Amino acid sequence: MKIGAAACALSLACGVAIVADAARGEDLKPEQIAVERVPADMRRLYVMDPVLPHMVDGRVYVLDAKDLSLKGLMSSGFAGMMAAAPDRKRVYVAATFFERLTRGARTDVIQVFDDQTLEVVDEIPVPTLRAQALPYRNLFRLNSDGSLIFVQNATPATSVTVVDIASKRNFETQGPGCYGLYPALANPMRFATLCGDGTATTYTIGADRASAQLKSNAKFFDPQNDPLYTHAERDRDGYVFITYSGKFMRLAVDGDTVVAQPAGDVAEGQKGWAPGGYQPFAYDAQSGLAYVLMHDKAAEGSHKAPSVEIWAYDLRARKVVARSPVAGLIGITLAASSPSVLFAIDGVANKIVRLAVDAQSRAVSPAGEIKLGETAALIEAPQ
Repeated sequence: MKIGAAACALSLACGVAIVADAARGEDLKPEQIAVERVPADMRRLYVMDPVLPHMVDGRVYVLDAKDLSLKGLMSSGFAGMMAAAPDRKRVYVAATFFERLTRGARTDVIQVFDDQTLEVVDEIPVPTLRAQALPYRNLFRLNSDGSLIFVQNATPATSVTVVDIASKRNFETQGPGCYGLYPALANPMRFATLCGDGTATTYTIGADRASAQLKSNAKFFDPQNDPLYTHAERDRDGYVFITYSGKFMRLAVDGDTVVAQPAGDVAEGQKGWAPGGYQPFAYDAQSGLAYVLMHDKAAEGSHKAPSVEIWAYDLRARKVVARSPVAGLIGITLAASSPSVLFAIDGVANKIVRLAVDAQSRAVSPAGEIKLGETAALIEAPQ
C-alpha cells in the first residue's frame, strides 16, 4: 500500500509538472534574430582597439556620438589600421592575418566594410610590408578624393604602398627614414611624410598611378632634441603638428614641397609640463583652438603619458585660454557636429569619455562615458 501510494503521488506530481511546463511552453515565442543597420545619418564615433593582450583579435567599435551607445564592431585582425571613406559608405581596415593565428604565413589585406551593416563587402590584397604598430591615424590614410589609400610600411626599412581602390592595383614607393602620411588637400595625387633628419618629403604620384616623384624641403625641426609627434590635425591647406615639448608647427602640404611655420608654444613659461598620449591634441580649425593633453613632471620618454589636465590653446593669439583638470586621457578628438564637444580615450580606466567645452571660458568637463574595450588607442569622429 505504501509503495502504491508513493507511486500515485509521484504520478500526480509528474502530471502537474508536465501540465505546468506545457502551460509555460505556450507562453514561449520563438526568438526572431535580425541584424540591424547603423542609421546612415547617425554621427559615428570609431574607437580602434588593438587589444594588446591578444593582438590577433583587434577590433573597431562603432558608437553613436550622440549618447555613446555601442552599435557594433568590425574585426581588424593583427595590428590593424582604419580610415573611414568621405562618402560615409565604406570603412577601410588594414589587417594582418597569420596562417596559424600567431605564426605561419602572413597575409595582409585591406578589408572593405559596409558602413551600415558593418559587414566585409570586399578585400584588397596588399604586400606584407605594412608597419606593425599601434593604430596611429597617419599610418593609413585615404587621399583627398577617396580614390587612393596610402599605407605606411616598415620592414624596418620605410616605404609607402599606394593602393588604387577601384582597380585594386598597388605600387611601392621608397621613403628612407621617413614616417607618417599627410595627404594634400587640394591635390589628390600628392602626400607628404616626416623624415628623421628634420625634413619632410613630398610625393607626387604620376598619371599612371604606378610611380611617384619625391622632393624634400629644408630642415625645419630638431628630431634629436624636440621631435614632432606624428599625430596631426587638418588646417586649411595643411596640418597642425606639435613637438614633444609643446611647440606647435603648421605645415602646408599642397605644394611640391612642404612649407613649415611656427605656430606657438603651449608650454611656454610652464616648466615641467608637456603634451602626452597617442593623440595628444584635437584642433578646431574654425576657431584656431587646440585642446592639448598635458602632464606635469615631464621628462625624456614621458611623451605618451596620460593627461593630468587639458589645456585650450589659441593658435592665433598664441596663448593658453583655459586649463581643465581631466586626468587619464591618452587620445582626444573633436566632434564632427559641434566644436563644443570632444571625445577622448581614458587609457587608465578603459573608458570613452564625452567632454563638454564651455563656449565662453573654453574649460572642458566630462559629460558622459562608456566602459569600452581593453587597450583602445585611436578615436575618430570623421568630419
